Amino acid sequence: MCYTVSKGQGVRMMSVKVEVKLDVESMADFMIYHIYTSGAGMTALILGMLNVGLTIAFVMKRQFLLAAVFLLFVCLVFIVFPVFIRKKVIKQMQNSRRLEETVTYEFMDDGILTTTSEDSGKASWSKFKRAISRKQIIFLYDAQKRAIILPVSQLGDRYTEIVDMIFAHMPAPAVRIRRMDGRKGTAPRPRKEADRKAYVDGKVTREPEVEKGPEE
Repeated sequence: MCYTVSKGQGVRMMSVKVEVKLDVESMADFMIYHIYTSGAGMTALILGMLNVGLTIAFVMKRQFLLAAVFLLFVCLVFIVFPVFIRKKVIKQMQNSRRLEETVTYEFMDDGILTTTSEDSGKASWSKFKRAISRKQIIFLYDAQKRAIILPVSQLGDRYTEIVDMIFAHMPAPAVRIRRMDGRKGTAPRPRKEADRKAYVDGKVTREPEVEKGPEE
């Protein structure tokens, strides 16, 4: 955890910085989620669940041929299509420059700063509409469906700090991230400036408490 400090004024801004390099598996997980939460993907999932019900119904009626037909469709939706998508994404990403580039993300109270070898930019928290964790990735969507993708394996001990920042700065309904400890609770609210720790000469010290005199 890092702090931006102004001497004599206490802690002003909290930030968490992490460097990640996008890998093929993370990109494949993200694309599968992105496709299956689109309009066409949701339709396919609904039809898949409907066919699960029809398969069970025909099995109970001992109409096994019809049950096999609907079971085949279920396998296509839930097994074949995801495997096909994953293989296609992996093939496309193997020669991508994005896999070679290290990206630095700095999560701050006023937004997220993204820095690459060629460019940098900062987006306020209000720009991000959803934050989701899936298997081994965390990603944040903006209104244009662009995403910050964070491979969990590369976050190390920064994982909890990043999740706390997301919970603290995004509306609770927009965050679907499970914490490492299994809790779904939000991060604690920021403390008031007067109650924060003072930071002097590189050391954090608490302001001395004023001893109260006897009550009259």
